[in-house]
Amino acid sequence: MYIVSLIAALASGALIAIQGVSNSVGSKLIGTPAMIAWLSVVQAIPPLILLFWQKPSMGIGASILQGFKWYTISGIIGIIVITALSFAIPNLGALSVFVIVVLGQIIGAAVIDQVGLFGSPVIPISPLRIVSICIIAVGVALLLKSGNTHPESKVKTVETTPIHSNVS
Repeated sequence: MYIVSLIAALASGALIAIQGVSNSVGSKLIGTPAMIAWLSVVQAIPPLILLFWQKPSMGIGASILQGFKWYTISGIIGIIVITALSFAIPNLGALSVFVIVVLGQIIGAAVIDQVGLFGSPVIPISPLRIVSICIIAVGVALLLKSGNTHPESKVKTVETTPIHSNVS
């Protein structure tokens, strides 16, 4: 199960990179608000089907009320993340953006572990964890330095053209 979990995490990371670029291109073509709206609709359909097929133990109404705080927080964070990635990827490139994202996730996860955010287990930060995070940060800095992502350098972009439908 450990190996399967590692593979699932790695595959998820690759898919997040593809999703970020897809969101960026879509936002450029139809605008960020429209991209977020349509993305939300597409993401909602499978869970809604499952929700009515396998009802929550507390019932649908209670799950809406009890979960409000949590899905509101997650939804707001999702909008911020999609908007930020849609802005950053065309300016810095996918690799640069996602190594920065991963560094942000690592730092955020260390803080979450330290304080036990939202009831997660408290795992105190150790000197070895701090050194590990610093090594990762140095790796990110080296990658950024080697990738010509400075604002004055020109990031090549491939022009995308909207797909027009002949639906009348």
